[in-house]
Order: sequence, then structure tokens, then C-alpha cells
Amino acid sequence: MPEILQKLNCPDCGGPLKVQAGDAIVTCGYCGSDVNLAVGSKYFLKHSIIPPKIGLGAIDSLIRGWMARGFLKPGDLAKKSKVISKELQILPLFIVHANVKSEYAGTLTRAGQPTERSGVLEKEYYWKVLGRRASAFPTREYTVPLAAKTDFNVSALVEGAKFLNSEIGEEEAVAAAKQEMDAHHRFLLEKEVDVISKLDTKIGVRDTEFLHVSAWFVTYQYQGKVYNLILDGATGEDIAAEIPQAEKKGLLGSLFGG
Repeated sequence: MPEILQKLNCPDCGGPLKVQAGDAIVTCGYCGSDVNLAVGSKYFLKHSIIPPKIGLGAIDSLIRGWMARGFLKPGDLAKKSKVISKELQILPLFIVHANVKSEYAGTLTRAGQPTERSGVLEKEYYWKVLGRRASAFPTREYTVPLAAKTDFNVSALVEGAKFLNSEIGEEEAVAAAKQEMDAHHRFLLEKEVDVISKLDTKIGVRDTEFLHVSAWFVTYQYQGKVYNLILDGATGEDIAAEIPQAEKKGLLGSLFGG
């Protein structure tokens, strides 16, 4: 992605900001301050990070260990596969803490005799919204290792990692979270009623946090086909994986988890 030619400086330390097309919030690589490009001033939302722990020196053995582990994988996967690419990315994530309450009424028809139902579905969420518009990162499936969370500091970054600024701001992240939580409640209510006649959902946002997390994006080749693997940069756990089909067992070839 090409960099914007316009020169921008950090309002805190005066250092040059590395800005790319599409960025909405830029983090200064010198002092760690965040800048809202829409207004050209400091961004005040709390910024945390899950520091990456898996560097270049450890990723190869971690990949091979993942390939050799688990009965769903071909027995020779670790031996006969070839790693094509591997990149550590530091990704922006918004966590929207909200209470969602849906009052509903409808009809259950699946049992044969139509039955009227009504009630209240209320849940509390820490909803994750990725700050990138196009990414293969599976935000919904990702479990944030909160025990490792700390205030953002540029010294927590690993050399060679690709640091990504957010392409959306807090307002857009909250709007996206609300839309997704509303859709999620509709999905949950489909288990209760077949026809919804009334639905009133209220979403109360309590707070929002801006967080950077890390992930290794890996592509590997096995028996002439290319597969993708995403490993947590802090814990080494697999976040998402494409697994070749185990020939003898006839298992599905593309599975999440390992």
C-alpha cells in the first residue's frame, strides 16, 4: 500500500508519522501517541497492546510443532510440507463493551401446533471490531489473551513485525459493533421463535478500548496445494487454520483450530 506523500508530525513528540492510504488512526513510532487523521490531533481513547512474544527465532519450530500435533492432520504434514511465507502483523482492534437487551414476541411453528412466545434476551458483550477494512483475520473466533494486556508502548514491538494502523475510528467501530450485536441477537432468537412479530433491541455501550494484538500469517504447501495458518503472536496458539485432508480417514480438508 503506497504511503501518502504529505508530511505529518506527531503532536506530542514532533516525530514524523508513517501514514499510509486509508489510515484513520496513526500511532507514532517514536513515542506511541495516537493521532486522529480526521482532525489532525491527538487521539484520546485508551490504547493497550498484547505484546508479541513469538519472534523470528521461534516461529519455525512453532509452525512445525503445530503441524505435528493433532489427529486431524496428515501424519507426514510436518515432514513433507514447505513454508512459503510468514509475516508477523500487529493488528488494531476495538473492543466495545455493551449491554444488549431484546424484548421479543413471535410464533414457534416447528413443533406442529403454533405456539406464541415472548420474552427478553439480555446479554453483556465485549465485542471485537477489527480496525482494518480487508483482512483474513477471524475477529469473531479470536480469543484475546487479556492476561498479557498492557498499556501501549513502542518498546513492546518486535523487530521485523508489520505494524498496522487502524483504518476506522471509534465512532465507526462502535456503529459496526452495534450492527453486528443486533444481528447476533436476531440469530439467537431464531432458536426461540420461527416468526418474529415484535423485536425491540436496545444497545447500551459502556466503554470502548483500542487494542493492538499480534498474529503470524503463514502460508505453507503440501502435496502441491497451498494452505493458510494464523498463529497468535503472543501465545503461539492457532487462531485459524486450513488443514489438508487426511487421506485414510477422509476428513474435511479445511477446518478451524488444530
